[in-house]
Amino acid sequence: MSIKSRIIVFSDSYLPSHTSGGGVWTIVNLIERFADRYEFFVVTRNNDFKTNRQVYDGIRSDAWNDLGNANVFYFSNENLNERKFLALIAEVQPDAIFLNSSLSTPTIKVLRARRKGALDELPLILAPCGELSEAALSLKAYKKKLFLTYANSIDLYRGVIWKATSANERDEVKAVIKKDPEIMIAPDLTPKAILPDYDPAWKTPKATGAAHFVFLSRVMRKKNLGFFLKLLGESGKGNIEVDIIGQLEDQGYWSECLSQIEKFSDNIQVRALGSFPNREALELTARNHFFVLPTLDENFGYVFIEALAAGCPLLISDRNIWSGIEPNQVGWRMPLDRTDLWASALDQCVNMDQQEYDQMSGRCRAYSQELLKQEDAEQANVKVFERALGSNSKRGTVALTR
Repeated sequence: MSIKSRIIVFSDSYLPSHTSGGGVWTIVNLIERFADRYEFFVVTRNNDFKTNRQVYDGIRSDAWNDLGNANVFYFSNENLNERKFLALIAEVQPDAIFLNSSLSTPTIKVLRARRKGALDELPLILAPCGELSEAALSLKAYKKKLFLTYANSIDLYRGVIWKATSANERDEVKAVIKKDPEIMIAPDLTPKAILPDYDPAWKTPKATGAAHFVFLSRVMRKKNLGFFLKLLGESGKGNIEVDIIGQLEDQGYWSECLSQIEKFSDNIQVRALGSFPNREALELTARNHFFVLPTLDENFGYVFIEALAAGCPLLISDRNIWSGIEPNQVGWRMPLDRTDLWASALDQCVNMDQQEYDQMSGRCRAYSQELLKQEDAEQANVKVFERALGSNSKRGTVALTR
């Protein structure tokens, strides 16, 4: 039996988090698809630090936990430091490091240790997770610009293998990282299955002149919920219900959304349901007719394929890689400056009858099953890992140094 290569992953969030967005699923799906090929060790926080610092139920902090196909070390806040990270790396003796962020605290601590020579020449893969897009960098812009200027000045990202999800993200990395970065394109991976027991009978009946919309995402400015609420207020047509599923991460932005909701007439009902574990969130999504996310920027968008698997046609912005939505007749993908297109799509949703909706919803489910096959994406990710592993001649020699 051949020995599996060991990959240690550093990520701000991991299961059982259900409020941290797509970054968690980047790692979950990677491990699910490649557990037979590589041995994974995940190093993460023991809480959803951005929204809730309560320690996850059912885990042991500052210790290794067996979780599915991975060994997971959940750090307490007080132990989230460079020396502890180095001790874990020395313990695991990995063949490569995977950093699930370009700007997170764990990533920066590992990169600083590496720059000091503490990690020898251990190969390092970095997934920027959309953090270097123009839209993402515009949030807390001064702080990010200051750090990236510092990082470039000391060549902090030297020798990193960047895993970009698309040609667009490759270009974003090139625009920010100044020292000729090595970039490989490998799309983020989907799960092997989403709602395998899905039944169209879960759907609320679709009447002409009425529509149920669902927004499944964190409530924050980047996700742009207010854009859709404003559109609803200006339309005023039909009997409309909107379920908002997700963490209210930005309370200031949520207050802006509430000010729009309070102006709605009685024909528009909005429910903020909060966050749920993934399975429950998708079951709630499947009860609705249409999924809406007018995001300002989306690196990959796991939630799009999840909504399709729940039989929901999409109303989304064009700030993402999902160019097949309209050609496959599974929704609308529109520029944010074309509010006329959004208003037209909204009218089509409201006016759609049961027969037409059933056909469109069925196409969504079928398209999602095609997307889940992911053979090309799997091979692209294998190439990234093999590139890193092929450059490692230090297996079993990582030592803790100061």
